[in-house]
Amino acid sequence: MHNCVYLFDVDGTLTPPLSSVTEEFADVFLSWAFDKDVYLVTGSNIEKTSRQLFGSFLDQCNGIFTCSGNVLHRDQRVVYQNTLQLPPGFLDDLQLYLDQGTMWRRKTGEHIEVRQGMVNFSTVGRSASPDLREAYHRWDRVEREREDIVSYITNLYPQFEASIGGQISVDIYPRGKNKAQVVPVLEAEHGKDVRLIFVGDRNLPGGNDWPLAQALDKREGCHWFQVKSPHETQVLIEHSTLFI
Repeated sequence: MHNCVYLFDVDGTLTPPLSSVTEEFADVFLSWAFDKDVYLVTGSNIEKTSRQLFGSFLDQCNGIFTCSGNVLHRDQRVVYQNTLQLPPGFLDDLQLYLDQGTMWRRKTGEHIEVRQGMVNFSTVGRSASPDLREAYHRWDRVEREREDIVSYITNLYPQFEASIGGQISVDIYPRGKNKAQVVPVLEAEHGKDVRLIFVGDRNLPGGNDWPLAQALDKREGCHWFQVKSPHETQVLIEHSTLFI
């Protein structure tokens, strides 16, 4: 497809949650991506992304947008990175929610992670085991705690936006500094008429992929897909005409 760029979320889209890519999926994906322009757009930082995707996988991508597009990596170097200035009391208010706001009791550590251009917040903690992550995810689907965290943050700090990412956390960034910010960067590199196709597992209102999906809805010829697993991503690239 002429002048077409493919964008992929990582966690839950190319890999199982917080796990490494499988050899089977990597073989299929890398064979497909060999002659295509491919970028990754993830909320994680480069260190976590590098643990999930091995070096030759990352090297085959044209670029890797990490921290929800606040950093662009290419050829193992940083092309750009946005700075983040947190208001006084911001981290204290996250800690207050952790201490008094959450009804979830099993906490494991690494609750507040300041990344380049954004903050990741989790009441269960990023140190949680896979089983505990799944338990929290099931609980959150009923209790909707992460939706409450989003409201808590955006009411206190309207200059920030927050979205649900992965199984256990919320991504927080200055308003407008979400995944949609990659679109003008790609237009500058590939031309205003570039066709963008995005695949993510949080292309739902409130999800951290949703701003990018909304941005693509405004551009002619662009498409986005909601998936639930790497298997669904594999089905897309093997069978959808937009990926041939």
